Amino acid sequence: MLINNAGFGDYGDFAEQDVERQLKLIQLNIMVLVDLTHKILPLMCQCRSGNIINLPSIAGFQPMPYIFVYAAIKAFILSFSEALWAENQDYAVKVLVVCPGPTETDFFTEAKFPEILAGANNKIATPEEVVHDALQGLEECVSTVVSSGLENKVIVNIDRFPPRESLVKCDRKTV
Repeated sequence: MLINNAGFGDYGDFAEQDVERQLKLIQLNIMVLVDLTHKILPLMCQCRSGNIINLPSIAGFQPMPYIFVYAAIKAFILSFSEALWAENQDYAVKVLVVCPGPTETDFFTEAKFPEILAGANNKIATPEEVVHDALQGLEECVSTVVSSGLENKVIVNIDRFPPRESLVKCDRKTV
């Protein structure tokens, strides 16, 4: 089993962010994930057995100002994982993408979210809840699990209705 769950985020205006930090974000969240997957997947295909779990975030379902690179990376992981799921079914290799919402970690602190936003989420999942949802998704052989409740399932589907431009217009105080 390969579980790709390493990552970090960064909050703020793109023009004011340290580009080196943004590139490290991309390297860890995309390049390392692709490299590890590429090293392990052929062995799993050869053995006709294995599980790969990639954990992006519900942030991967829509553009998100002030966490722009993070959300774009999560969209990459979501698309990459779902494509691998389809590609590897004939090899009996399960690929699952688990998209949790806010989870009890140091993410908001490490990403330098303003305190008012870091605590703005009413529903914070425990890591155990996310693991439970992931294991259930593997058992059901689905490609994607949106973890941590109904609210997150609504959030990931909300972008299907309004014009794309309205998804990215926001007030810094509400992001």
